[in-house]
This record gives sequence, C-alpha cells and structure tokens, in this order.
Amino acid sequence: MGVPVERTTARSQLDRLATLTDVVYAVGLVLVVQWLPIPQESLREGKVWLLQLYMDHPEHIVGSLIGLAFVIIYWLRSNTLLTVLDRTDGAHTAFSIGSVFFLLFLLYIVRVGNELADSSRRAGESVAVALVGLSAAAAWWHASRKGLVRSGTSDKERTGVQIEAFAEPLAAVITLPFAFVGELAWNLAWLAYIPVARLLRRRGVK
Repeated sequence: MGVPVERTTARSQLDRLATLTDVVYAVGLVLVVQWLPIPQESLREGKVWLLQLYMDHPEHIVGSLIGLAFVIIYWLRSNTLLTVLDRTDGAHTAFSIGSVFFLLFLLYIVRVGNELADSSRRAGESVAVALVGLSAAAAWWHASRKGLVRSGTSDKERTGVQIEAFAEPLAAVITLPFAFVGELAWNLAWLAYIPVARLLRRRGVK
C-alpha cells in the first residue's frame, strides 16, 4: 500500500521548510560578515593594517562574534527541532518561519546595540530571544499534538526536544525585568535557564 499523497506532500513541504531555514541562516552569516569594519571606516588616513582596523573598531568585532554565536546556536536548535519531524503543515511552517524572522530581528538588535541605551539594548535582546524561542516552541507544540513527529521517536528524544524548545524563551522572559537593573544582574539572570530546564525535565512538559 503506497504512501498517501497528502503525506508525501507534507514531507516535501518539510524539506522545503528546512531549505528555507538554511537559506535564512546563510543570509544571517552574510549579514554578520558585513558588520566587520572596512578601510573607509578607519580612524587613520591612507592605507591601514587589518589588525589596526579591527583595533579601531572593537565593537564591530564583538558584535560580529555575538551574531555568529547566535546563528550557530539557533541553527543547531532548528536542526534538532526539524529532524524529529516526519512532515509539516501550514501552522507549523508559519511558526517556524516566524522563528527565523525573529532571529534576524535579534541580529538587528545586536548590530545597533552600540547606539542604543544599555537598558534598551538588554531588553531588546531578551525580547528577541524570547520571540525566537516562543515561535520555535509553538511550532514544536503544534507538531507534537498534530502527529507530525516521526514514528519511533523515543520519550527521551521528545523530552530533550521539549526542553530545547521551551527552556530558553522562558529564561529570556525572566531576564527581561533585570535588563533595567544593570548589566551584571541581566547576565546573571540568564542562569535561570538551568533551573528552568531542570523543572521542565522533571515535569515532562506535556
């Protein structure tokens, strides 16, 4: 007995979604590279050493490294969330596309961070991380309840994916009020990820 046409189409849509996601992450890498300073931005006249150019604009280097870290982390997370699926549907696709859109918004916040008030930058990053994670979590929640997860996925795998999907956005929400307290308090607040992940593991995130 052959595979139903609807199921085959849904699997094809999942492949297309994965391709679109990879393209967006590739675009993110291009954007990160474009943040690096160029000779015209040098604080010195004439030709300049590459190392000196970077020393003149350390904030660009830091921003590029942070952006690169976000792209790598979220690509790995996206890969984890998609590989456990058998197929997709319209709602899951919409949530997934929303997640990568908010990643680009997060990269934008990182890019303009040096021109924002410190509390606004921190709050913007917390909100963007929360939106990225909540969109991905909604996609997983929908997929798990609509039977889109591939058969044979163990309970351990499901629990791991659930924690991956829900822990970070919840931790990001917790950090939001600390963004207006100070840099140290905000950075320390991200440690909330550890107890949140443990609580989700204990409760099973049904």
